[in-house]
Amino acid sequence: MRATSPNNPLERLHAELNRLWKEEQDQFLLANTIRALNTRYDLNEKIMNEPGVEDILKQMFGRLANSYEQLAGVQRQRILDIACGSNTSKAPASLFVDTPFGRKTIGSAKKGYSAQFEPWFCRMLFELGADPVGVDVGDLESETFTHYRVDLGKIGALDFLPDHSFDGVQDSRLFGSPEFTAQLPNKGDRLKIAREIKRQERRLLKENGIVIHSDAESLLK
Repeated sequence: MRATSPNNPLERLHAELNRLWKEEQDQFLLANTIRALNTRYDLNEKIMNEPGVEDILKQMFGRLANSYEQLAGVQRQRILDIACGSNTSKAPASLFVDTPFGRKTIGSAKKGYSAQFEPWFCRMLFELGADPVGVDVGDLESETFTHYRVDLGKIGALDFLPDHSFDGVQDSRLFGSPEFTAQLPNKGDRLKIAREIKRQERRLLKENGIVIHSDAESLLK
């Protein structure tokens, strides 16, 4: 077996993520997903330019590992990603990332758009065979998954989505995004939105649906 090259970002990423799932079917699915992300979105180049992208992918796959015993379990699941990121999103000056392989704080060398905040979770889910739906205020026009441009700083912004229509939900990154904190600089206003998002998650989940991750819940604790 050829040794993994530490200088090849995709080989390094694949080798680490392979530790999360032991079934051959899941490892095959993982390899195909990473390959597809590179083909569609130049993942290798983006990791080379912004190493934090690799940590974001590890974090997102880690959340799936915590929620699904088998990676193939996400197939045909309708999953909502609230504040999914976009192709115009900005990264904060620093971001805490908790992955299955350790915790770290990553920074962004860019003041504007950052590949770290592209919609990686929805892209992953789409390549894995799930049915992701992403909502964000930024540009998602070129994305292949179902997406809606939504101002999440407004109460009722998700009312257009039907009750009990999702197998899983995630909200992540909203409360630390530069755009959101500029829109709502008052912490009390951000807490109102956190309560609104938790209300919407309860409404939108099917009876046996799962919360994959919720920054809103963490903020309200």
